[in-house]
Amino acid sequence: MIFLALKTYKESTGDAGIKMLSSVKKISAETKVPIIAVAQATEIYRIKKELDIEVWAQHIDAIDPGKHNGWISPYSVKEAGATGTIIGHSEHKLDRDEVIERVAKAKEYGLKTMAIGQSPETVLDFDNLDTDYVAYEEEDLIAGKVSMIDQQEKAIRDLVLKLRHPLIIGAGIVDGEDTKKTADTGAAGVIMATYFVTAENHEEKLRDLALGFKG
Repeated sequence: MIFLALKTYKESTGDAGIKMLSSVKKISAETKVPIIAVAQATEIYRIKKELDIEVWAQHIDAIDPGKHNGWISPYSVKEAGATGTIIGHSEHKLDRDEVIERVAKAKEYGLKTMAIGQSPETVLDFDNLDTDYVAYEEEDLIAGKVSMIDQQEKAIRDLVLKLRHPLIIGAGIVDGEDTKKTADTGAAGVIMATYFVTAENHEEKLRDLALGFKG
């Protein structure tokens, strides 16, 4: 499976974002590989309404609806059409207690969750939570030329054997070769951003990434 973390790039916002994601449904149907857009809160409703694809939030806060000006409630992203949220991305750091609170609050509102750790030890810790996925993504490899799957293959294989929840791999995922290597380790999928967002042809890039999971 592929999680497309769209971040806050201009290229993935508004009309440009809709155009970028326009082939998601087609490629997912062709390859039978689930492809999920992980969008800014302001983009969720439009992506869901216009493209009818699965959308997750990039972040939520552990709050209920009410007097929380400027925060993002799980209720609001669920109402907008999100089915899940990532929690603890290295570009929006949270401490352990904050991750635990957000996983629990997301579950109250029926949202799926992915708890992201920057080390094998943290990933194993988050595996004890009531989350749907855990992800392993080292901060210094994000958007880099060396992929996690090349740098940490042994650690990833070891994690797959120990974890209860499906493992998602991030950082430096470039192409179908990386997704193939990911599948070979037993990991369930990838979370990526830069090399998809900046691709010249998003449909071709997405097809290449998805086909990597097919061997």
